[in-house]
Amino acid sequence: MISPLGPKGFEVIEDVYSKQEIDEILRLIHSKGLENRYGVRNFLADHPEIAQKVFTDNLLEIIKRIAPDCTKSIKSIYFDKPPSANWIVNWHQDLTINLTNRKEVPGFRNWRVAGQRTVVQPPRAFLENIFTVRIHLDDCPEENGALRVMEGSHTGGVIQIKDWMKTREGVERICEVQRGGILVMKPLILHASRRTENHKSRRVIHVEFTDQELPDGLQWKEGVEI
Repeated sequence: MISPLGPKGFEVIEDVYSKQEIDEILRLIHSKGLENRYGVRNFLADHPEIAQKVFTDNLLEIIKRIAPDCTKSIKSIYFDKPPSANWIVNWHQDLTINLTNRKEVPGFRNWRVAGQRTVVQPPRAFLENIFTVRIHLDDCPEENGALRVMEGSHTGGVIQIKDWMKTREGVERICEVQRGGILVMKPLILHASRRTENHKSRRVIHVEFTDQELPDGLQWKEGVEI
């Protein structure tokens, strides 16, 4: 069973990666022509040499502290938010997982196909046992679109955003993270981000983990051993 990261549902941990380790990850990203891509899915599965640099001893120690039985990541995306693509991300929860196949299983709903992946919303209990690590390749202060979260909102299950927007109940936190640091959070926590104001890039590797197995023959689209 995965730790809920305490009542807050998120944690910022600085200095997980050294300057040299971040430089090497960026060098590999550049060598593959990915530096100007706004979002690259299946990032670690498709680029195992980058995965090797991402899964450092420091990161693995943090993962094992949160989920001692975790052996794989289940989703990874490389985000590049340069000044030329300065979009807002509205308040939302991360409610879906990526699979290779569709099979009617109780509690799994809202199926759709997006490119080469099958997307589905699993039961709440399943979502509660996933956690996300956002690895920051650039300094991300508030003026660079740092993620905003509603502390503790992950405990409320799936939230109807339209209803919540009427009250905005909760305590907002701004998750500033320095280059080489990480933000760990629960996917059910309400989160959003504003446009950058300092005209700098905000490059992030988003990786999701779980210690759960899929039921009844369902298979992960992306399952990278750690």
